[in-house]
Amino acid sequence: MILTQGLSKTYDGRPVLRGVDLEVREGEIFGFVGPNGAGKSTFLKCLVGVVRPDSGSIRVDGLDALRQSLEVRRRVGYAPGETALYHRMRCEELIDFAIGFHPRADRALAGELIEVFELPPRRKVGQLSHGMKRKLLLTQALASGAPLLLLDEPMEGLDPDARRLVERLLRREADAGRTVFFSSHDLASVERVCDRVAFLRAGSLLETGDMTELVERLGQVLCLRLREARTADQLPSRPGFSWRGQEREWRLEFEGPLEQAVLAISHLPLDGIRDAEGGLEQVFELLYGPDQAEREEVRP
Repeated sequence: MILTQGLSKTYDGRPVLRGVDLEVREGEIFGFVGPNGAGKSTFLKCLVGVVRPDSGSIRVDGLDALRQSLEVRRRVGYAPGETALYHRMRCEELIDFAIGFHPRADRALAGELIEVFELPPRRKVGQLSHGMKRKLLLTQALASGAPLLLLDEPMEGLDPDARRLVERLLRREADAGRTVFFSSHDLASVERVCDRVAFLRAGSLLETGDMTELVERLGQVLCLRLREARTADQLPSRPGFSWRGQEREWRLEFEGPLEQAVLAISHLPLDGIRDAEGGLEQVFELLYGPDQAEREEVRP
C-alpha cells in the first residue's frame, strides 16, 4: 500500500528525512514511532503531497504519489497532527465537506462515529475542546471510505476510554481490509493494535519489523535482587547488556536468548530474579535512551 525509496527532505539546511525506505502492506496496522522532531509528520505530509521531498520516490496503492497526488489523496483518509480546522463550520458541515472529496465516502459510518464519539453535530468546530477536535478529525478520516488511513498522533488529547474505543475501531477497519498507518507517541496503543512497527530517529529508520518479534528481540528485561550490594562495574558486561539500578536492586536489559543472560548472571549473589516483560516502551528506551523516553512523556 505504501512504498518509499530514498525519501529525503531538508529544511534550512537541516535534514529531516534521510533516505527513508519503507514498505507498508495492504490490510495491516503499521505503527510509526519516534521522538518529537524525528520526521514522522513530515513523512506523512510527503505521502499526501502537502510537502514535496527533495529526493526519493513514493508509491501509494500502486500510484506515483509525486506525479499523481490528486489520485493518491482520493485513496487516503488523513487525520493530521494539527487540529487547525475551519472553526466557523459546524461539526456535521466539516465532516460532509471533508468526505465529499472521496468517491467511496461512507456517510452511514460518519453518522455512527458522530454518535460513538458523542460529537455535537450542530456545534461550531471552534467551540470544541482539543480532544473533541481530535475525534472530529478521526471521524472524517474513517468515514472517507479510503483504503488507506494516515493518522498522525490520533490518540493525543483523548482519555483512556476514548483511546481504547479508537483502538477497537482501527482493528475493525483493518479486519475489513483497510490499511492503517498509525504515527503516535502512545506506545501502549501502538503495541496493542499494530501488526508491525518502524522506529524513526533524526530522519533515519532504526528498526522495522513485526511487533511481537521486535519486543521479544529488543524488549527483554530481568529484575534482580542481590543478597549483597554491587556497583555497576562489578556486574557482568557483554554486548547487548545494559544495567540500571543501584546496590542490591538491578534491572538488566539484554539481547539474545534468555538462557544465555541467566547463565551470565548465575555467579551473582542472587536473592531473587524475575522476568519483567519490557514491551514496546522498553524497545523505545533501548533505541533512544531512557532520558529521551522520559522527555517524550510516554504514556503508560
